[in-house]
Amino acid sequence: HYMTLSIVLTVICLMCGGWWSLLCTIPAIMFALAANYEAAAGNTAVAKRKASTALALNIFAVVFHVVMITIIVGSIAGSISAQANSYRSRYCSYCTYSYSYYCSYSYNYSSSYSSYSYSYYSCI
Repeated sequence: HYMTLSIVLTVICLMCGGWWSLLCTIPAIMFALAANYEAAAGNTAVAKRKASTALALNIFAVVFHVVMITIIVGSIAGSISAQANSYRSRYCSYCTYSYSYYCSYSYNYSSSYSSYSYSYYSCI
């Protein structure tokens, strides 16, 4: 009655960091236990209903886990891509007024949504 599937999915979701899937796998274990109890009592129709509910909760847990992992991996890849689109440059020159070198630092960032840059100067 899907007890083994429910327990295995619970362990896998815990080991892979998917605590959000426990919202489905723990009730699936409870429905599988109830289905085993009803089957032992001889109520096969009720046992089949509870077993199908346990299976549906397990399927939803797997789908939900895959969607959440995809969202997390996508957001990490997006932040890495945003860092790859930025660069920092430095330009140094001689200042004849103060007889010293000064450096210009600039940081540029661009993405498909926005772009910005800022610069600052300092004397060495």
